[in-house]
Formats: sequence, structure tokens, C-alpha cells
Amino acid sequence: MKLISWIQRPISLALRTHQISYVLSLYGIAGTLRGLGFEMGKRGVAAVTKNSNRTCTYDSVFGKNLAQTFVELGPTFIKLGQMLAQRPEWVGESVAMELRVLFDRVPPISYKKIEKILKKEWGGEKFKRCIRKIEKKALASASLSQTHTAVLTNGTHVILKVQKPGVDRLVKVDLNLMENAIIVLDTLYPKLSLRPAFNDFKNATLREIDYREEARNIDRFQKNNRSLFSKSSVIFPTYQKDLSTEKVIVLEPIRGKKTSEMKADSRVAKRAAYIGASAVLEQIFEHGFFHADPHAGNLFFLEDTGKIGFIDLGLVGYLEPEDRKKFTKVMLSIVKQDRKELAKTLFALGTPGKTTEYDVFEKGIGELLDQVKKTGIDNIKIEKIVEQLFKVASKNQLFIPNRYVLMIRSCLMIEGVAKQLDSKISLLGIAVPILTKSLIRSYNPLSFLRLGK
Repeated sequence: MKLISWIQRPISLALRTHQISYVLSLYGIAGTLRGLGFEMGKRGVAAVTKNSNRTCTYDSVFGKNLAQTFVELGPTFIKLGQMLAQRPEWVGESVAMELRVLFDRVPPISYKKIEKILKKEWGGEKFKRCIRKIEKKALASASLSQTHTAVLTNGTHVILKVQKPGVDRLVKVDLNLMENAIIVLDTLYPKLSLRPAFNDFKNATLREIDYREEARNIDRFQKNNRSLFSKSSVIFPTYQKDLSTEKVIVLEPIRGKKTSEMKADSRVAKRAAYIGASAVLEQIFEHGFFHADPHAGNLFFLEDTGKIGFIDLGLVGYLEPEDRKKFTKVMLSIVKQDRKELAKTLFALGTPGKTTEYDVFEKGIGELLDQVKKTGIDNIKIEKIVEQLFKVASKNQLFIPNRYVLMIRSCLMIEGVAKQLDSKISLLGIAVPILTKSLIRSYNPLSFLRLGK
């Protein structure tokens, strides 16, 4: 995937507006978005995404063009596309599927540009004094950053995560333009209710371009891990504080075997599956601070200690105690198939739009639970139930914040990893005791007993 070279140059709001308009027109996106925007503004997002006049082929072609448009426009739009790929209830499953290509790695930039950033962040003398050797071939490359292995002068092997040049400036300009567009769209089409979603996206993106935030994440994971049940079986990377800045973080690698390389259903693989799943669920429901990208490439098994190591802590999720309490009740209401409790708790998670009607929403939840009952909850993946719940919410103009989407994504990822290691593992089976413990802690015991009736 190529990125347009203008991200290297200073850019004004006016010039960037022209560039965005040009690329949208180039891929035929501008006219389509105008039509969809008008239709969604009049009828609501959900009504349009399920319109029978739009075929899967049409959506797939549009999704491909949209993905390529986002690639051309650079890191902010790639991040936007990644967020939309996780919200099929907004854009439709076919478009979301095409946007998932945006999670792939992008070609690296030259080492010279990376070295220039390092010298600017540290100073030339400190660079010479601290670095013995850097592998010029990139270890990995993403839309915002690039990593290289290196050896410090004291012999310590490290991984340098370096922000690509011009990214921070471009992201801030793009977010400014997006915010202006949101103001106009919300005025013209209040049914869209775009402000809450944009605020989530903006805050998450700004955190991702400040690597001091990732350093703080590491510190917090280390601290929280001491109180987890799985603490003796989980480790997190450490970093060089004196060398880490806003645009560079220097990590000490975790050496182990990728979970994707382990023999499925072996004794050690089953142990790794249980530890990894338990750790992520405890992060979510015990602390409300969790790894939001626990795919197989970010989990390592340390054969000498039997521990699981988590890496890449830049993308994390946050849930306040009240958030955790609400979502715990949602999950237990699904298990109990209590439609009134499920509708009430799910509604409390979101932000209703101007046209949201609670009675219609509750009816939709009831119809969904009827389908679950017919099929049998043991025969339906939790991810499918939650996806349908979010669709009911979207149809009724109830905005579910992205922090919950991150949580679901994290659960689905760790479930996928765990299933590859242990084909018989049940994430729900691991989750119920953790959910129960979390709920007991947030309520007094009598309240919990009443909920369970």
C-alpha cells in the first residue's frame, strides 16, 4: 500500500482540504458519499445499510475503493477505516470486510528518515553515545510508526519504535478538518448523530501519536498485573525511560515462541490458552484497562517459565467501574435471556439519538432473544449475539461508544487465539466466574442474589 508523499511536507488546512477532495473524486467516492450522506441524513444509518437495493457486489466495490482512498490519504484516514471496519452495523458487513485490509502492514520508509527522527529526538551526540548498532531493515511498518532492532552501547538488545516523519502534524490537521465537517453534517442531518463517534475516534488517535502514552500504559499494566489472579503467569515488556520520548519508545523485547507457532491442543498450548484468555478478561473486568489488540502476533509463550508475554501496548481500552458493571449485566442478561433487563442495561450503555424510541428498541431486543432461544445459546457464538445487539442499537439510533467495541474486539481476538491453542476452550466458561466476581464487588451480595433470580 502506498502513502502519498505529501505527508512529508508542511501542510495548511486549505491545501489539505484540496488534497482530500481530489482523492475522493479520483476514486469516485465523493459522489457516492454525497448520495449516501443525504440518504442517511433523511432515513438514518441503519435504514440505508440494510437497503435491499444495494447489492453485496456494489458494497464490496465501494468498500475496495474506500479502502484505497483511505490508504492514499494517509495515517488519519487509515485509522478511520480501521475503526469503521469494526462497526459493520454502521457501514454494512461487505464494506467492513473490505476495510479490514487496512489492518495490514504498510511498506517501510527508508532508514535514513528514521535515523533523522532519532537524532532530532535525542540529539546527535546522545544518538552516538547510546547506540552501538541498528538493523537498517525494518522489523515492522505500520501507518503511524516503524520498528527496528538495535543494540545499545551497554549491550542491551532493544526494539526502537519510531513515529514516521510528519505524522503528528498531518493527523492534527486532518482531525481539525473532520471536526469542521462533523459540525456541518450534524447541523444538516441531526439523525446521523456523528459527534460521539468522532470524539471517541479523535481521542484514541491523539493518544496513539504520543508514545509517552504507550510508556504510561506499560507502567500501568505492570502495576495492575500485581493484583491479577494470573499475575504469576503473565509478563509485559519494559522500556528505557531515558531514551523514550513523544515520538520514540525504546522497548526491551520479550523472547519466546509466538502462540501461532505452538502445537494445538498440546498440554502447554492449553495452558497458554487459559492464561491468555484469563488475563485479558481480568484486565477488562477487574481493572477496566486492557490490551485492545491481543492477536497471535502480540502474544508470546516463554517455554522456560511457562508465562505468556503481551507486547505492543499502544492500543488499549478503558472502562470505568460503572461501564464494567453495566456490561457485566448485559452479558448475564444474555445468559439468563432476560429481555427487559438486557434492553434496560444495553440502553444505559449508549447515547440515544433524537429519534430513539425505547419501546421500539426493547421490542427489537426481545425479537433477538427469541432467535437466540430457538437456536440455543450454546450453539451461538457470543460475538454473533453482540454483533446483533449492536445492530439493534444502530437501527434505533442508539450510539454504543467505541470503548465497548474495543472491549468486544479484544474478547473476540483472545477467543480466536485461545481456540487455535485449545479447540475445546470456552471463553464464556472462563468469563462467568470473572463476571460474577466483578458484579459481586460492584453490588452488595443481596443485590446480586436478587439479580440472579
